[in-house]
Amino acid sequence: MFFKYPVNDVHIHAFSLETADATLAMVEELGYEKFNMLSGASYLPRWMANNLLCAYIKAKARGKGYAFAAVHYPETGIPSAADMLEQVKLYRSLGFDGIKMMDGKPTMRRRIGVPLDHPDYDPMFSYLEETGFPVLYHVNDPWEFWYWDKMPQWAKAQGKLLCYGAEGYGGYPTFEEIETEAINILKKHPRLKIIFAHFFFTSTDLEKTRHYFDTYPNMSYDITPGWEMFESFAQRYDDWRQFFANYSHRILFGTDTYSGHWRETVGCLRRVMETDEKFVAFEERCKGLDLDAKTLQNIYHHNFYRYLPQEPAPLDIPGLLAYGETLYSRIDALKNEDREVLRQEVQAVSQALSEAGEKIGL
Repeated sequence: MFFKYPVNDVHIHAFSLETADATLAMVEELGYEKFNMLSGASYLPRWMANNLLCAYIKAKARGKGYAFAAVHYPETGIPSAADMLEQVKLYRSLGFDGIKMMDGKPTMRRRIGVPLDHPDYDPMFSYLEETGFPVLYHVNDPWEFWYWDKMPQWAKAQGKLLCYGAEGYGGYPTFEEIETEAINILKKHPRLKIIFAHFFFTSTDLEKTRHYFDTYPNMSYDITPGWEMFESFAQRYDDWRQFFANYSHRILFGTDTYSGHWRETVGCLRRVMETDEKFVAFEERCKGLDLDAKTLQNIYHHNFYRYLPQEPAPLDIPGLLAYGETLYSRIDALKNEDREVLRQEVQAVSQALSEAGEKIGL
């Protein structure tokens, strides 16, 4: 077994049919008990078919995979309150297991031009709160990305794209503004079952992180890297190890894979969790937290089932294919994408999903 204990991965992405089988092979090689696919359909219109792709991987996994759908956004702004509510209701009825949100990522937050706590989101969040349908929410990016001189070299290599401060393209809210908007969602919807991805990018502030955990009992973090968090943990090593022990029931394991370097990513993450080794991961200086058995078992395995049932929801394949047909009108409304390429992708993923459904009798 790759890990000391059984593992459920709450945070995996795939963006093409070509990587779908590789994702399933990765899951098998790692020996996961269960895993969760996260759609990026809200982030970019070119990922229009990603809800269908996540459903396809879930179908192929035959009871081992879960999938969180994403709300479709227009190229600018946000969907209407009614549209967002109807979309999440539809996804729940089709057999998705939760909702993935990415409008808190600074590039998307800049594009939509609307705060995350805008009233138009409230009907959707109220429904998710009432039904207990979980949300995994990407909010912010590392604080260093607002300061060019503090950014890692791999981010600088992309030019101004990932610089959200004065040296970038401009127009981004601050790190603090985006974080406050997300916390305001919890104030309005305290029973919302929400997981903030990437440790909510608060690893530089232990006291604030502890305050959030104590104040919002239905909120959890996943430990999907950004590696900068592990460098932060190393700087207050004993304090963070105690935090992980105290709040081990509120932290979920995730990897963000599939990628071309998934073995390196997962290997480094295992070293952080299970050893006290010092090493460099993606330019960040890490020291393994060497977590105790109870803490590891909660993070690796048990907490997954605190948000999700023991078995994934059954997929409605005919309903999913009907939903796929509705994507063509969304594609026709796009102005800045290659619409024919997107149509072909929706058609290909729909066909693959139909064939997968036939094989498993759905």
